[in-house]
Amino acid sequence: MDPLHRYSGRLAIRAIYFTKAISLVLQAMQIHFGIPHKSTLYRQFLTSSVSRVYVLGFRLYRAIPFLYELRCVLDWSCTTTSLTMYDWLKLEDIHASLFLVKCDVVLNRASHQQGQKQTKMTKFCGGICLFFVLMCVIWTPMLMYSSGNPTNIANPIKDASVRIDIKTLSGRLTLFETTLCEKISWERLEARASLDPLGYLSAYNGNDIQLICCQSDASRLWQVPPIVQARFMKSLRWNMDITFYWEFTRDRPKGKEVVKYELTIQEQDLPTSYEVARVFNGTSNSFPVFNIYPRYFRVTGSGDVRSLEQSILTGITSLKVELVSGDLVLNRGDPEWWSFYDLDISDSHGCGKFPGPMAIIVSEETPQGIIGETLSKFSIWGLYITFVLAVGRFIRLQCSDLRMRIPFENLPSCDRLMAICEDIYAARAEGELEVEEILYWTLVKIYRSPHMLLEYTQAE
Repeated sequence: MDPLHRYSGRLAIRAIYFTKAISLVLQAMQIHFGIPHKSTLYRQFLTSSVSRVYVLGFRLYRAIPFLYELRCVLDWSCTTTSLTMYDWLKLEDIHASLFLVKCDVVLNRASHQQGQKQTKMTKFCGGICLFFVLMCVIWTPMLMYSSGNPTNIANPIKDASVRIDIKTLSGRLTLFETTLCEKISWERLEARASLDPLGYLSAYNGNDIQLICCQSDASRLWQVPPIVQARFMKSLRWNMDITFYWEFTRDRPKGKEVVKYELTIQEQDLPTSYEVARVFNGTSNSFPVFNIYPRYFRVTGSGDVRSLEQSILTGITSLKVELVSGDLVLNRGDPEWWSFYDLDISDSHGCGKFPGPMAIIVSEETPQGIIGETLSKFSIWGLYITFVLAVGRFIRLQCSDLRMRIPFENLPSCDRLMAICEDIYAARAEGELEVEEILYWTLVKIYRSPHMLLEYTQAE
């Protein structure tokens, strides 16, 4: 050997000898215990021994979705047998139920004396723990969507924009639009008392409240040709709607970062078509709009934008939900642009003199990470339908019609029936398909006859 590689050569030889030693040990164990019979290759998984470990593993194996079905279908497809797939599944189910019955007889009933009360540990593990698990299943979705969710973090508004459209039968024109909106944290405001005089926002965390102050002048110019304005004015007298849009951007939930609020002004609050036409033809510069949008908004964790509940905003019957009114002004010149002035607030409200659209936003906290991404795809009702009701349906199936299982689960002894199943597997392994089918129909005959089932399952 090359002296430079002598050390690495020694390691390789030692690894080869160690692997060979393991191989010899395994061969010696196989010779000592013998080669297993081919019939054991066709038994169900984890049914070779009766122990609590095997029972737990077998139940987990059966609980994994589609694993048991895939194994049965693949075994039937790759095994020479005289049974149909439906009969194969029946035989597998019979053997599985007999194995569980045998484990229950050997591990539980054999050590239980008649009249002996259940231990406190058994009651705690089987009763109290299950009760709390069911309660957690019921209440977990509510906790996830509540403010008490420990994974919730603040989710403030990162960007905001405003748009006002006027619609007629001829189409839609955008009068006012701005993306220049300042976001002011509630904790930084000195005018909190004037913005919330009755303290209805005190129920929310200050970190979740923001004051949105948008500029009164539009960030886009009014560049509609005169001939288009003239045609548009003709349709004002037939039908006219004014719609206000808020658009907010947050970091979460994923896929719903941008949320919108839209409100069409009621007919009694609209300006007259004559007032709007005067602005378009140049004889006037402004017209008023009333109750154009609510002052307070709540952006939910799921991404919906709603006006804050009236029960929170009103403590007395004389106070109504605050809706904003304002003036839409067309500034003449070259170029022209629109402005919106809020008529309901003064310069002491934190947005300065002559403010534009202003709103107070409560942006609810949202969970972060995988939990947040999952909850963002479901509403609380969707989560209950897909998760809670599915779990409840599964538990109900396990607890209902228990009386129908008594003839097949409460068996004093099932060794003779299991022996028939083992004989079916052995006949199949040896290629005796006629014997396999005869034994299978014998097993079916026993299960069809309550008298024969009672006779075959008597304790020896």
